[in-house]
Parts: sequence; C-alpha cells; structure tokens
Amino acid sequence: MASRPQALPELTPGSSFAEQLKRWRQLRRLSQMELSLQANVSQKHVSYLELGRARPSRAMVLLLAHVLDLPLHERNVFLEAAGFTGAFSRSTLDAPSMRPVVEAVDVMLTHLEPNPALVVDGAWDIVRLNAGMSRLTAALAFDPAPLQRAVGMARARNMMRQLFHPAGLRGRIINWTEVAPLMLVHLRRQHQSRPSEALADLYTELRGYPGVSALPVPSSASTGLPPITPIEYAHGTFRIRLLSMCSTFGNAQDITTDHLRIESFFPADDDARRRLNELKAAGRRR
Repeated sequence: MASRPQALPELTPGSSFAEQLKRWRQLRRLSQMELSLQANVSQKHVSYLELGRARPSRAMVLLLAHVLDLPLHERNVFLEAAGFTGAFSRSTLDAPSMRPVVEAVDVMLTHLEPNPALVVDGAWDIVRLNAGMSRLTAALAFDPAPLQRAVGMARARNMMRQLFHPAGLRGRIINWTEVAPLMLVHLRRQHQSRPSEALADLYTELRGYPGVSALPVPSSASTGLPPITPIEYAHGTFRIRLLSMCSTFGNAQDITTDHLRIESFFPADDDARRRLNELKAAGRRR
C-alpha cells in the first residue's frame, strides 16, 4: 500500500494555536530562538505561546504566519485558532476582483506561444491552457476519454494524473521512468512545504498506479546530472524534448491566487524549437 507523505503528524480539526505554532515551527526546521529572532520577539514569548501560557494579538499571529511562510489558507486557520476571523478571501476566477489576475494569466499564456503552457491550482488541477498545449496534446494524439472513464471527468483534468495514469500521457513519455520519480519528489516536497489533504491524497493515488511503486528513488548524492531533466514525448514520427518551468504570483492576497501556478514548457534543443513552430504554423493553415 502506498504511504502518504508526512512532514509531521497531521493536526486534528480544532487544534489549538499553540499546537499549530509548534508544528509549523518544526516543519520549517526552526528553533524557538531562530523563530524569535526572525519575528523580533523574545524566545520566552514564543515558548509561552507554544505552551498556551500567552495569548497572541492578531498582529502577532499574522507576523508569525509571515515568518513561517504559511499558505494564505493556513494563515486563516492560524488566525481562527487564536480566536480571530480569517484575513484572506477565496475568490472564484470569474469574480470581478479576479479580473486583473485572469488577464495577467491570459497575457502570459499568449506570450509563451508557441511554447505549451497551462495553469494549475494547488492540487495540480488544470485551470487553463494555451493553444500551444492544445497543439502538443493533439500531436501526441492524447485522447482524454480513457482517463476520464478510469478516474472520472473532473479528476482527469489534473496534470499529475495525466502524466502518471496508464490511460494518460504516460505512454507518450519516452523517459517516463526517469522523470516520474523526480515529479514524485517534487510533489512530496510541495506537500512538506505546504501540507494539504488534497496533495497527500494525490501522492498516495499516484503511488498506487501500476509500476509507480517500483520506480527508482532519485539520489541526492548523484553527480554529473544535467541542470534540468527534459521530458521526452513521442508518438509515431513526432518526437520532442521539453524543459519545464513554474511561475507563481508574488504578494498574493487571495487564496485562489496564492495557489495558482503557470507550468510552461520550453524547447530543450533546436529540433524541439522547430517542432513547436511547425505545430503553430500548421494550426494557422487549418
């Protein structure tokens, strides 16, 4: 049975502020002294907060949340555990307040052409994609129907499921056994940095797919490795090597924006660059 990634024991619903503070401090690998220095408060005060012997102000909760680099959703949980209301909203992408965010995303997706790019949320569900990504999946003859039948229509619109499930793009990736372990390590680190039930469930699900548990574990001691491992796709005579890059919003003040990431793919060689330009030109002729 695949194990769930655990950074520290999960907190139960309704955990006190003191319990949450101690857990997040340990998760960030900080001593009480290090946290107190970064927050410019005394170590004694941090100790009293973790023991529940002192009650923090709202400003102190937000300061500690900032120093601990908590996701915005967790900052709300932090505030509520201390007896305050949450400070950060969660808007839908069609909300008027999110219009600048959506416009910025659309500009980036357009400007990345002819390179494939897509937008995912914190659980790797695909929110948007550009024409370059649509052309790439068409060139790979990716039919989402088998994956939708296997995991459900909504769950099939998930980047990780598409790359790991046998009914997804997995069969189109020549070096899948090389890149899949690296993606699992990335997903595990993401969960350790920003723990969430959705990420833990996704990791467990991926590890349960056929052949995934037998994948080699990347060694941090390996030497002579390239700076980035390209993903090599192939279908019939079509082959392409791509490098991936992730972009996020800075200074997000909304939970939805905080979770959004743009995953973009760039040519790893001249042949890949030519292939992407050919796909774009062929699309114009249709």
